Amino acid sequence: MTEVLAVPAIMETASILGGGVSGALHARTRDMDYLGALIVAVSTGVGGGAIRDIMLGEVPVFLLNMFVPLAVIGAVAAFFFARLIERVTPFMFVLDTLLIGAWVVIGAEKAINAGLPPIAVVFVGATTAVGGGLLRDVLCRDIPTALMPGRYVAASGLIASVVFTGLWNLGLEGMAEAAALLTATLLRALSYHYEWVTPSALDMSSALRKWVGIHDPRTATSGGKASAG
Repeated sequence: MTEVLAVPAIMETASILGGGVSGALHARTRDMDYLGALIVAVSTGVGGGAIRDIMLGEVPVFLLNMFVPLAVIGAVAAFFFARLIERVTPFMFVLDTLLIGAWVVIGAEKAINAGLPPIAVVFVGATTAVGGGLLRDVLCRDIPTALMPGRYVAASGLIASVVFTGLWNLGLEGMAEAAALLTATLLRALSYHYEWVTPSALDMSSALRKWVGIHDPRTATSGGKASAG
């Protein structure tokens, strides 16, 4: 069984605190009370790891240690010192960007250890990276921003997970970890610098009908009505 990449304790701690702060700040913009902000903050801080463990049929380790209290601390800080914390938003963005790849690696390696096929490994890795943010948005009754057209968040996690899984299956374990970390970090940073955005869903039905020579019944009906008039 392969050892899972060990994220430095200070980065792991900062990520949970940052998630708690992010969740609480988001809850404040929705005029939630103390309890609402607390639930959103904890869900944001530990959500990715918890979702990963549930998908793998395990008891979420993020709920069995000191991670929940860390998220609570972040929530309290954000709720009572929001203006002060908002001044360090650039730092939080850098931290979040650096950690996307780390969570991809942790989730993907644990999926590999569970014996999942490559496509499932990719899914678990990407979900681990964005799970906390998804829970935050759902609890705040928002459409999850990671799944909407915009800067690379879920996209950077997904691509990094594909890179990791591909290299891992080629037997390049050490290179896979470094490549996933670098890929996720660079993609998200470059998407903000160059204003790259993920595209909206594209309906190719009409183009496919035209290519195979099938007429669109709605177009034919509209044309008939126009001729009759």
